[in-house]
Amino acid sequence: MKRTLFIIAAGLTLTLAGCGSTQNGYSGAHPVQRTTTNELNTIVFIDHNLNRTDITKTFMGEKVRDTVKVTLDRSGMSNTATGQLEVWTMIRNRTDYDLQIEGKALFFDANQTPLMDESMWRRVYVPANGTAIYKETSLNDRAEYFLVELREGR
Repeated sequence: MKRTLFIIAAGLTLTLAGCGSTQNGYSGAHPVQRTTTNELNTIVFIDHNLNRTDITKTFMGEKVRDTVKVTLDRSGMSNTATGQLEVWTMIRNRTDYDLQIEGKALFFDANQTPLMDESMWRRVYVPANGTAIYKETSLNDRAEYFLVELREGR
């Protein structure tokens, strides 16, 4: 009898431990964004405390939890009069307190080769429940693609 109870308890423990895993080999509650590849001409949050979706498998199904401090209202790119690529995004603060967001842009040529002219981290102050613009321009006129990384100010 005790052995049967032990086997049932051990099986239940292993089942529940297996239910805590998530997608692509991550265990526990990890942001979905960590398992996706970054495409060119996109803006990504590398600080997953700013905006993320956690999916955790439980014995009752999947548990989805969203953390949203900031969102991107709109973004775009254009060429300047001198042929440089300019990228911008409007950041909306969804919290009741001021935030400092840092952004960095990486630029690529027509062959999607890095141009090695990535910008330095630049800080943008976003008021509580307000918006701010992050804008960056490439250093040369060969840039055709970009990747912007955003993180919370340190």
